[in-house]
Amino acid sequence: MSEPLFTLAVIADTHMRAPDGDLSSPYSVNAKANDRAAVAVDLIHAQNPVLTIHLGDMVHALPHMEEYDAACEEAQRILSGLHPTLHFVPGNHDIGDKPLEASPANVVTQQTAARYSDHFGAQWHHVDHGDCRFVMINASIVNSGLPAEEEQFAWLEKIVQTEQRVFLFTHYPPFIDTPDEDEHYDNYGEPGRSRVIEIARIHKIEAVLSGHVHQFFFNRVEDTKYYCLPSTSFVRQDYSELYNVAPDTDFGRNDLGKFGVTLIDVYEDGHKLRFLPTGGAESSAVVDLSLRKPAAKTELTPFMRHAWYQSRDLPYSGAKEEFGRKRARNDYPLLRLWQMGIETVRTPLVDLAHAEGRRRVQDFASTGIRFHMFTTSMPSAAVLQLIADNAHVLSALEIVQVDEDLTRVKAIAKAFLKVTDVPIYVSRPGSSADEVIVGRMFSHNVWTGYRYANRAEVLDALADTALPLRPIFAVAWRADWVGKIGGMQAEFAKRGIQGAAAVQLMTGNPETANFDEEYIEEGVLELMRNRDAFPLVSLMLDTFETFDRGFNPRAGLIDRVGNLTAAGRALTKL
Repeated sequence: MSEPLFTLAVIADTHMRAPDGDLSSPYSVNAKANDRAAVAVDLIHAQNPVLTIHLGDMVHALPHMEEYDAACEEAQRILSGLHPTLHFVPGNHDIGDKPLEASPANVVTQQTAARYSDHFGAQWHHVDHGDCRFVMINASIVNSGLPAEEEQFAWLEKIVQTEQRVFLFTHYPPFIDTPDEDEHYDNYGEPGRSRVIEIARIHKIEAVLSGHVHQFFFNRVEDTKYYCLPSTSFVRQDYSELYNVAPDTDFGRNDLGKFGVTLIDVYEDGHKLRFLPTGGAESSAVVDLSLRKPAAKTELTPFMRHAWYQSRDLPYSGAKEEFGRKRARNDYPLLRLWQMGIETVRTPLVDLAHAEGRRRVQDFASTGIRFHMFTTSMPSAAVLQLIADNAHVLSALEIVQVDEDLTRVKAIAKAFLKVTDVPIYVSRPGSSADEVIVGRMFSHNVWTGYRYANRAEVLDALADTALPLRPIFAVAWRADWVGKIGGMQAEFAKRGIQGAAAVQLMTGNPETANFDEEYIEEGVLELMRNRDAFPLVSLMLDTFETFDRGFNPRAGLIDRVGNLTAAGRALTKL
């Protein structure tokens, strides 16, 4: 992709209140919503998008509440800086909840729909720009049985019959985890869900974008991408259960790393999302409003050590789900990869063998992410076939040498070469067992990469195989990263090969933590500043997500609740 044809902005779930406050929410963080929305408006305005679409829940007060009209008028005042290219999607707070047993608020009616239209216009409409059609619908009336439901579906079926590229905007997401999930507060029920998904499938709608969940999710059904986008106002604290760590302030409702707006860069051959964080700021004076370009490619391959694709069942919480289960998945790692411009990640080959992992590998790949996958053993015939079938998602395959000679490595490499032409790397487990322990503690420890001190014999042995194998050398924490990688560049250039450096953020002692974020940030930036000096060396970073327990605790590029660390934030500004 080159320069985008144009850019549009999307804002979600501002939840603004009446100017003098109201009784629509017991949460103190909701009092910040209006100021946070104003910051988001200034941020979007500075980007100069061709149009802006609000995904709904402009206000927090519901239509049956006394404060509703005043809240809507205040919302229009705050959002006025985005006119005349601002378009609205009705949210459940704006128009009424979808029909749902034990719904926590009043459901949509003809009366609430009319009250919505008085403030925000049509319940459904579309706008064209270039060769794209942007379609906005009212999700609350789906499955409602109201006359407007069939009227909207008839209109939708007609409006998507076009040669233009179609983007669909809806407050409720059709689903958040899988298309066949049970109905809950955060998705469409049946039969409306299948009907919308089928319309998207048949007419090859390019993307479906939704809000409501105040959380980022990414899914795909055939050629259609489904995005749930974050809010500007607060985070739904029920989703704090997605993280294996205690929630941020207000039980997860005020998680500052997750507030922002989204830009959609539209290209001739697709689109890309850019998330612009606001950090929950309540004044534009503390936010960088400058025009932003699409993220530059960061030639760095982080180790995805944590489980990154599994879904989990959330507790039934009372406020939203009291009589069922809701299944969801933490997709913030993907959003953060986009923000940092990282396009390759390192994961075990077993992630491709698991059906759930394979689906998510393919989903990530549809957005431009590629996978460097590693194994210690000979893959079965079935796994080799999976590699052949999914070669397009791979950036490389890595064989970890666990025996003394290269006999097994050569056999695995030959099997790989029969099914794919992706680069093949070779590493070795560095281990405390390799060290001479005299007068100090022995620590059980294993890491990835040949020792830099043994580079000559390693390179000679790999050359003797007559196979196109690329070595991976470990670079220890607080070593001279640039100097050692420069040494690898010289050795590789001399031999006419390529390889990789596995840069470690762990200390080497599994009992000692490394949370020196300032040092990590400067080290990662130094690597990026000198990247052009070693074109034959691929840069790998161990690790992507912070370890805050277990062996070798260390900070990474994102923390345990999916927010960028200092080093991660620095990469977004390259």
